[in-house]
Amino acid sequence: MQQLWSMQAIQNWPLHLPLPRSIKDADDETLIHLITQGSQSESERALETIYARHHQDVWRYVRSKVGSPGDTDEIAAAVWLVVLEKIGDFTWTGVPIKSWLLSIAYRKVLEFSHRPQLVSLEQLKEERDQALQYIVTQLQLVEQPEARDPVTPDIKRQADELLHQLIGRLSKTERQIIMLIYFEAVENAAEVGKRLGINKNTIRVYHKRARDKLASCPELRQLIET
Repeated sequence: MQQLWSMQAIQNWPLHLPLPRSIKDADDETLIHLITQGSQSESERALETIYARHHQDVWRYVRSKVGSPGDTDEIAAAVWLVVLEKIGDFTWTGVPIKSWLLSIAYRKVLEFSHRPQLVSLEQLKEERDQALQYIVTQLQLVEQPEARDPVTPDIKRQADELLHQLIGRLSKTERQIIMLIYFEAVENAAEVGKRLGINKNTIRVYHKRARDKLASCPELRQLIET
């Protein structure tokens, strides 16, 4: 069965209409027998009958559990892929086919609800912009607003990683100054100089040079100029 059916087959179901009445009106046990024991043509018609008979019930069940029609389509398609993979080995026990289909749908809904949620490109860009804005304000590369919205731990973490990348373009002393100011909030030139063993006036020169270099980085320049 796996070689005969594909996602394209699902999208094009039913493939042969109208179905022969002898198969179209068959009960569940007969359909399973045709799929597992019948000819290729009988197997295909029987499977198409199951799809035609139950695909709306599967879709409606999934739709009742998830938030959007698009997600419903995705999960319902996954249900029918499982059917294509497993029905050739199906053993009739008297349980209605619909019950089997809905049990598959139930498992697929659970898998969907527990999978990691994808982050859109727009959201990724927005988070990166927020992280860069945090860097800009922390280093006082722009005039700071009177009140700043707090950043989330994820944004702060991303900002820290981005700053590490940006300060790789600075000299060792410039990096040390920026690290003290950004990560340890040591803003007083005298205190920074004391930490590094450098005159406070020299610290101011290095600090200005470091800020100018960072301000010229393409990632930050756009935020500074707007």
